[in-house]
Amino acid sequence: MPPLPTAPASPGLRRRALLASLGASLALPPALPAAAQTPPPAIVVSAREGGSNPGFCMPQWSIANETGQAVGALLIQLEWRSRAGRVLEPAAPLGSLIEPFGPGRRKDLSLSGHPVPCAELRLVVGRYACRDAQAVRMPCPGPLRAQAPGRVEIDLSAAQEGPMTGAVERR
Repeated sequence: MPPLPTAPASPGLRRRALLASLGASLALPPALPAAAQTPPPAIVVSAREGGSNPGFCMPQWSIANETGQAVGALLIQLEWRSRAGRVLEPAAPLGSLIEPFGPGRRKDLSLSGHPVPCAELRLVVGRYACRDAQAVRMPCPGPLRAQAPGRVEIDLSAAQEGPMTGAVERR
């Protein structure tokens, strides 16, 4: 039996039919992964557990300037507490001084241990200030960001940039 006559298909219909048949027969490449999100510039406070005694923690912590801008020094008040709120190591009255604190600078610190399991340890950040090379207070070039990949918690809720002893106010 002879084939039935058909009307010539429009170019748009032929293209869609061809693409549909090709799409079904070809394996399409996997979607490209989303570009890695770069975190915004910040002063990064990082902490993780250290030590192997289950009732004692010697945290490994650091502060890094990931702002891309030069800072003469960072003054920061840090206090170690249990998650229940008990003060284990009070903040030093003058704070900790990280100097020089240029772009990309990271200061690793681990000064003491605490008689609690690492999962119960909290680093609380209080007041902080930046100063230039002449010890004159300047605005910090970025916010604080917590980076706690382990069980030690970092609390930035009380962190406040402002005047501190060791940074002379601009006149």
